[in-house]
Amino acid sequence: MIFPGIPYPAILLLVVAVVATYLLRRRQIGRHIYATGSNEEAARLSGVNVDWTKMYAYTMSGALAGLAGNVLMSRLVTAQPSEGVMYELDAIAAAVIGGASLSGGVGTVAGTMIGAFIIGILRNGLNMSGVSAFIQQIVIGFVVIGAVWIDQVRNRR
Repeated sequence: MIFPGIPYPAILLLVVAVVATYLLRRRQIGRHIYATGSNEEAARLSGVNVDWTKMYAYTMSGALAGLAGNVLMSRLVTAQPSEGVMYELDAIAAAVIGGASLSGGVGTVAGTMIGAFIIGILRNGLNMSGVSAFIQQIVIGFVVIGAVWIDQVRNRR
């Protein structure tokens, strides 16, 4: 054990967050990803290889999803094909609550982590209150709708 008392998934989260933040803020590919997400045609006209940038972003997304699946599998000590169903709602909610725009080109890793903590606290509180999983999805959906509405109001100004 390298860090006593700190679970390995937490260490892995910090490592991935630091690397992702470095790539998005300090490397050319990060600027290209933000530009492509904000306005694909403007990025293309600016000299960004949009197809390669999207391929890189999707490849990294798939690799990190696979890593997350391995972490989840190691926690549950089993592999279920239906495990992780509707986790995409939590991921979208975390990103939107953290300040990412569904229009693209805006957002930070730190904001997404804060959003994930908020969703985790909300889900844990609902579990402790005895709320069913279906109602939890509805509540999280309303949180996403509220966050998108706030994003739209903020973008109008």
